[in-house]
Amino acid sequence: MPSVSPEPHPFRFCPVDGTPLESPDDEGGTRCDTCGRSWYRNSSPVVGCVIVRDGKALVTVRGIEPHEGKLDAPGGFLLNGEDPVEGLKREIREELGIEIDAGIGDCVQMVPHPYAHDDDFNLALGFRARWVSGDPKPADDVAGVRWVSAEELDALDFAWEHDRELVRKALEDG
Repeated sequence: MPSVSPEPHPFRFCPVDGTPLESPDDEGGTRCDTCGRSWYRNSSPVVGCVIVRDGKALVTVRGIEPHEGKLDAPGGFLLNGEDPVEGLKREIREELGIEIDAGIGDCVQMVPHPYAHDDDFNLALGFRARWVSGDPKPADDVAGVRWVSAEELDALDFAWEHDRELVRKALEDG
């Protein structure tokens, strides 16, 4: 698992009013003297899921950078204030054109990981989901879809190792 970057790029200017900010404190936060708000460099939440059907798991081929062409679990970034389960359902509709069923009890993985750069962290929430309707078709930032078996996992080129482990767990739990 990656470690937290010792020197993340902190906010240099207040996102509200543009005031130059002081160096961050020991927790990575800094306060704006003009508006009084505190700013921290936090992980961005992302959601992804694995759907298992006939002993195989649905994975996607990334159509964009970072890691274009590699496999990952379908999903994406949550909108500001969005419920994780509703965000997961929205992302799957956008990326694959299908409807899924999932709930908070289906969250089986929570992993901080670097996204595009070593100091750009996400918090990946991985779910097991159930297919409800529709035929998976690549859309949005997906270049392709694949159904993969447990026997194939170690040889596949995943963008992030935690996605391989999410698929493995979903296939084991069936």
